[in-house]
Amino acid sequence: MIEESRYLAFSGLRVHFRVAKPEEAVKNRMLCLASPLTNTFQWRKLLPELTELGCLCVLADLPGFGLSDPDAPQAQSVKANMLWGILDSVDADSDAPMSMWHLMGHGFACATILRMAAMYPDSVKSQIHVSPTFTLPAAEGRGDPGRWYDVHIQNPQRYRRLIEHYAGYPLDDYIVDRMRRPLLRPGMRRAFEKLLQSAAQPPSQGMGFCPTMALVGGRDPLIDDTRQGQIADLLPDAETHNVRSAGHFPMETHSKAMRDYLRGWLRYND
Repeated sequence: MIEESRYLAFSGLRVHFRVAKPEEAVKNRMLCLASPLTNTFQWRKLLPELTELGCLCVLADLPGFGLSDPDAPQAQSVKANMLWGILDSVDADSDAPMSMWHLMGHGFACATILRMAAMYPDSVKSQIHVSPTFTLPAAEGRGDPGRWYDVHIQNPQRYRRLIEHYAGYPLDDYIVDRMRRPLLRPGMRRAFEKLLQSAAQPPSQGMGFCPTMALVGGRDPLIDDTRQGQIADLLPDAETHNVRSAGHFPMETHSKAMRDYLRGWLRYND
């Protein structure tokens, strides 16, 4: 596996991504889009399997989060255009213009995946939604959105409790540190304010007509009855799998199950 970290700028705003290439011929291309609370680090346990299957993987931070510049707009159409720009640049570098991509997102990034698929459906081979949360519970309150950041991100003990509550399991110190560190950069409080101001309403477009799979943790506290209803409405024909003992971060806590599902999915949708 050959891996490198890159940035691509859009009107001066940089979006961070990593490219992992198989050592043999490329058979598939997959975008792995991180959610606001995660970053490209969270996909690491899936990469050996995916690249061994001949998959060129683009691991992208959601614009405004991870190692991307925090000033990025949070309109889904803008984020989708930026991400298609990244995929187009990777295609150009590999002399494979107009390739078809598997689009995989985690958590609230699944709303951006839906927008990407609606924007250029002929470029999408399939969609994979991991722990899909098309709205955020924190956006439904009436308080100051920045206050949520102050309470849950700035305080290390509160952050660990929050993340381990979402995960459903204790996490190693280095994992918690790698997840939290990018969230402490200058400008991230404002990034969360903009995110939460735009995350109360579900997307207007659904899955479309391409093959779609949803992986849902049976112990995910973020997927309550409201979020379950949104999954049913927006992904009505998706092949849905319930990973019963998983929480919100199955790529961290249940990576073997995820590799098994992805292996079968790629072979079936090659």
